[in-house]
Amino acid sequence: MTEGSGLLYDDLATWHSDLKKIAIAITPSAYNLVPPATIPIQERTAWVENAATDLLDDLMFLCDGVDEFGKTKNFAHPGLHEGAILFLYTGSYPLICTMFNCVFNGLVKNGNGKSFLKFTAKEYELIYKAMLKLLQDVMDDPYHGPKLAQQLRAWAEAGWTESCKLDGVDPSKRRHLCIQLD
Repeated sequence: MTEGSGLLYDDLATWHSDLKKIAIAITPSAYNLVPPATIPIQERTAWVENAATDLLDDLMFLCDGVDEFGKTKNFAHPGLHEGAILFLYTGSYPLICTMFNCVFNGLVKNGNGKSFLKFTAKEYELIYKAMLKLLQDVMDDPYHGPKLAQQLRAWAEAGWTESCKLDGVDPSKRRHLCIQLD
C-alpha cells in the first residue's frame, strides 16, 4: 500500500466491521429484541433466538408493517433507515469531502491537474475531523440542516437508481430470499 492511500485504505479496510458494529448496536432496540422483564433470566436467550427467527422468516426484518392500503412496507423498517444513515453518512461523506479538499490543494499548488498531493492520514486527518465537525454544525442548523438532509435523501435516491442498473445479479442462487409483494 502506498502512503497516499492511507485514509482511503483505512476506511475501506474497516467498513465491513463498522457496518456490523452499527447493526449490532441498533438491532436490539430497533427490532424489540430486548426480552420483557417477565421473561425469566434463564429463558431470555431462547426468547431472543425465537424472536430473531421470526424476523428472519420471510425477511420480516426488512418490513415495517403495512401501509394505509394494507400492503406490506418492504425494505422500510426503521432499523434499516437508522443503519443506513449511520453507516453511509457518518464516515463516507466526510471522507469524500476530505478527498476533494486534497484535489483542490493539488490544483492550487500545481494548477494543471497532472500532479496531486498525497492523500495520507498524516496530512489529512485533521481536515477529515474538521469536515465531521462542519457537517454536524450544518445538520444542527435549523435552516441548513433540513436542506442538507433533503439533499442527502435525493442523492441516496439517485444512488439507489444507479445501483439497480448493475448487471450480474443472479436471483436464482438465492431463492430463500423473498419479499412480500401483496
